[in-house]
Amino acid sequence: MMTDASLPEQLWFEVRKAATLMERRAESVVMAKTGVTLGLFMVLSVLHARDTPVSQQAIADRLGLTKGTVSRLLESARREGYVTSEVAAASRRERAVALAASGREVVEAGDAALALSDLADFAAKDPATALAVIGGLRGFIASMEVNP
Repeated sequence: MMTDASLPEQLWFEVRKAATLMERRAESVVMAKTGVTLGLFMVLSVLHARDTPVSQQAIADRLGLTKGTVSRLLESARREGYVTSEVAAASRRERAVALAASGREVVEAGDAALALSDLADFAAKDPATALAVIGGLRGFIASMEVNP
């Protein structure tokens, strides 16, 4: 722990390190089970959580990614047959994207692998702390979104 650093510095370093470790571990687990990258899996997961088609902007907003990054990931998903897309009803400039059956299979396999991995151990062993971390992160994220 960095005790000589200011509180904002400690927060930045600890959040960054946690995010990096989590992404590396999740990437490894998801890739081994599904053969897709974590980025593509996350996009497919957003679609899996919705019953109706979603805009690229909504996906970008949900994941904190740029619209360009989401566009590249969706193009890969389209090539693999994981998603379908059509012109959005609200705007001809937007595409509405929906999960195909093969995309649903990828998400379900990835979710199952993550649920059985050591990534789930922390929450299972200490749910109260896990909920406290989630609450703290939600507050942190909300303050960052208000003050970009």
